[in-house]
Amino acid sequence: MKNILKTALGLFAMGSLVMVSCTDVESLDIVQPTTEETYPESYAAYVQALNDYKASDHKIVYAWFDNSAKVPQSAGQHITSVPDSVDVISMMYPESLAEFELSDMEEVRAKGTKVVYTISVPDIEQAWVDQQFANGGDQSTTSAEFNTYLQTELDALFACSDSFDGIIVEFVGQNPDFMTGSALTAYETKQNIVLNAANTWKSANADKILTWQGKPQNLTDKGILASCDYIILDIDDVEDINRLMLTVQQALTEGVPTGNILIAVSTTPEDSSDTSYGYWGSTRALGEVAEWVSGGYPATDGFTRAGIAIYNVQNDYYSTGGMYTYVKDAINTLNPAPTK
Repeated sequence: MKNILKTALGLFAMGSLVMVSCTDVESLDIVQPTTEETYPESYAAYVQALNDYKASDHKIVYAWFDNSAKVPQSAGQHITSVPDSVDVISMMYPESLAEFELSDMEEVRAKGTKVVYTISVPDIEQAWVDQQFANGGDQSTTSAEFNTYLQTELDALFACSDSFDGIIVEFVGQNPDFMTGSALTAYETKQNIVLNAANTWKSANADKILTWQGKPQNLTDKGILASCDYIILDIDDVEDINRLMLTVQQALTEGVPTGNILIAVSTTPEDSSDTSYGYWGSTRALGEVAEWVSGGYPATDGFTRAGIAIYNVQNDYYSTGGMYTYVKDAINTLNPAPTK
């Protein structure tokens, strides 16, 4: 499969170079033919190789893309610029998609890429707290008023799924082992609103992918996880390999599947002087996590390192090494094969 992809990519790239060499350096008011139009057979072979690759057994790559720009000013604001070997792109703003976004979604789908979006319960909780704080109201996220708000927000967000290939549900929660009585009841009530919404959606969309994100160990009812294609674990407080292994082990409590674990990690900021996220010390976390995920021994680890999920993927389009340099390096580490 990799040789097929390599051959197809070589032909496709050669065609692209030919087109670049034939482009006048002056600004001409003409429409250049695309590589697909100029080299249809090579492009078709490349696309087929991508689809074969994504249907094969390999390390999975999710990527969150900031699609807030509805009038794009550069190629970096199009999901079509994301490396073709990314398996799933999660668009951060699923509502009111622009025409170019719908077109871009069809283009990446032709290459075997799924397009999803995230329904984040922590974001809903924070919006409620901010709203209540501004109005001087009760900021509790376990109150009956919050539960009504939560249900309304979930209904609106799940309703966006028609244009997408699936959803990611993010639920962090709290450790129920330290709860009793009314506190546990209130927590489970909130949790069950999320679970019921996700189960209802999945029942009506069996052909679409469902991914769980957060801390699955905090669910008192883990039944939903059996319906999920992948489980994404956040590692926000991790800065080394030992802590990463401990975080995974803590998540894999009874009832949590062990064969489809993805590790969430961020690219670094566009501003190279900003080290506020995406680093382990002075080292890019993306490369470190990719190395860790590419290894592993399921029989002794007790779980499968199935892949990674990349936050802020669009930042890497502007990396100093070239377009998506570090994302491509990570994908090559996970699956040593040519990428876009």
